[in-house]
Amino acid sequence: MNNIEFIGESIRILRTGKGQSQEQLALNAGVNTSYIGQIERGEKNPTIKTLEKIAVALEVTLLDLLLYSNPRKGVSNQSIQILTPARIKQCLLEVLLEHTDLVTMNVLKSYRHFEE
Repeated sequence: MNNIEFIGESIRILRTGKGQSQEQLALNAGVNTSYIGQIERGEKNPTIKTLEKIAVALEVTLLDLLLYSNPRKGVSNQSIQILTPARIKQCLLEVLLEHTDLVTMNVLKSYRHFEE
């Protein structure tokens, strides 16, 4: 199971534990119902912003979504190995760098255009 699948499974466990359907969660989080299903199945890689919306709708922290937790079994050892604090920081840094590169490229293009 990869990180995206772990997050999706965590969302599913938290959602069903609160007795919510995918439709209810989607409505409360302000996202498409089919998107919730795709996230839970590990088919889509949600943004941090989307995960924040889901966390608020589930009344949990963002960290709760990042750790695979099963009330019957506790936290999965496998998820702890994969989603360490260092790995979470690395993933967040990659997202920030990706967006920073896009912004920097757009600024440089605008600046070059302005100089011409």
